[in-house]
Amino acid sequence: SSNDRYVKSLGKIVDRVNAFESTISALTDAELAGFRACHIEDGAALTDFLAWTAKEARARQRTQAPLTELEAEARLLAFRAERQGFLEASFRSISASAGNAAMCHYAAKSETNAVIDDSAPYLIDSGGQYLNGTTDVTRTLMLGEPTRDMRLAYTAVLKGFLSLLSARFPSGTQGHQLDAFARRALWDIGLDYDHGTGHGVGHNLLIHEHPHRFDRRPNLYALEPGNIVTVEPGYYREGAFGMRIENQVEVVADGPGFCRFASLTLAPVDLAMADLDTLSLAEVGYLDAYHARVRSTLEGLVRPETLPFLIQQTRPIAEHKM
Repeated sequence: SSNDRYVKSLGKIVDRVNAFESTISALTDAELAGFRACHIEDGAALTDFLAWTAKEARARQRTQAPLTELEAEARLLAFRAERQGFLEASFRSISASAGNAAMCHYAAKSETNAVIDDSAPYLIDSGGQYLNGTTDVTRTLMLGEPTRDMRLAYTAVLKGFLSLLSARFPSGTQGHQLDAFARRALWDIGLDYDHGTGHGVGHNLLIHEHPHRFDRRPNLYALEPGNIVTVEPGYYREGAFGMRIENQVEVVADGPGFCRFASLTLAPVDLAMADLDTLSLAEVGYLDAYHARVRSTLEGLVRPETLPFLIQQTRPIAEHKM
C-alpha cells in the first residue's frame, strides 16, 4: 500500500540521516592529534590539583580555615590556566563533597559550600577548552577511611568503569548496546545510577555533543573509529556521598570489523575506596597498564611537589596491597 511505501521511505531517510550524523561526528586526524595533546596538558593540571587537594584538605581540616568546594574549584581552574593552549573551562566544575556529591549536577555556591575533609569522598567533575581540543574528566578522592558501603559501591563503580573501558565490540555497535558493561557490577549488588554512562564530546565545541551516548535508552548511532565519547559510571547515596570515575576515550579500530576504546584522559584513579582483592587478573592488568602510562606521560610535566603523589597513586596494585 501507499502507506507501507511511505513508512519504508521514511525509514530509509532516518537511516541515512543517522549514518550521516555518525560520519560527521568522527574527528579528522588533525583533530584527534589535538585531542591527544590537550589531554596530556589537562592530565598534568588535574594531577597537580589532586595532589594539592589531598595535601591541603588533610592539613587544614582541623583548623579555622578548612578547604572548601569553591576554593578547590577555583584552584583547579588556576592549575589549568597554566597549561599550554588552555582557553577556558569547558563547563562549570562539579566540586562536591559528602552529601553534595550525591547530586549529579551540583554546582557549589556560598550557601552550600561544604568542607573537603577525610570524612567523605570528594568528587570533582571538570574539563577545559584548549586550542586543540576539549576535556571532560571526573575523579573521586577519599582522604580518610571509607565506610563499608562506600567501599562496596566504589569497587563496583571501578569495575564497571574498567569493564566498559576495556570492551572490544563490532564496528557499528550502538551506545545502548554497551551501557550494561558499566552497570553490571553495580546491578550485582542491587545498586544503579540514574544518568547516562557517557556522551560525545565536540572539538572545542559542545561538551555534550550529539549524536553518541551510552545509556539504557536506545541510541541508534554507530560507534566508529574517530568518535570521541566519555565513560563515566557512578553511584550516589542521597544526603551522604557520591562517586564517579570518568575518562574521555577515542574509538579505535581493533582488527577487522572490531573496535575498542583508547583512553585520552591521563590522570590517576584513586584506589583508597577500592577492595583490591576483588579485582580480577584482567582488571588488575588493565589498571596497572593504564597507571604506568599515566606515570610515564606526566612525570616530567607535573610540579615537583606533585611527583610523590603521582608515583604513589600509579604504583602497581600489588604494591597497594603491601
